[in-house]
Amino acid sequence: MQSTSAYIITIITAFIFLILSAIIANAIKFEGGSNPKDPQSRKTWFWILAILNPILAFLLGYFIFKPDANIMVVNNYVSALSMGTAIGFVLYILLGFILSKVFANGKIGHWF
Repeated sequence: MQSTSAYIITIITAFIFLILSAIIANAIKFEGGSNPKDPQSRKTWFWILAILNPILAFLLGYFIFKPDANIMVVNNYVSALSMGTAIGFVLYILLGFILSKVFANGKIGHWF
């Protein structure tokens, strides 16, 4: 049961960071001219949040949701949390890629 909560924490964190990345991308205004810098700033923010996503997910799961139990339960939880953090990172990248291709003509399309 504890390992399931580790996966849930990382998946929810990935979705929250993806939504936050979409909000930031839509908040950055289009720039005119021959050499606009707004697509690069959207891409930069997407990758900054991609790096912060697994860090925050692991720290949140480890320091706030870690069970108070014997060492074997804690070790299983930390193992599941580590695997869940990797899954959350891949999920963030995969969903971000899909969204950037679906909204290719919009602001989110600049992520990749």
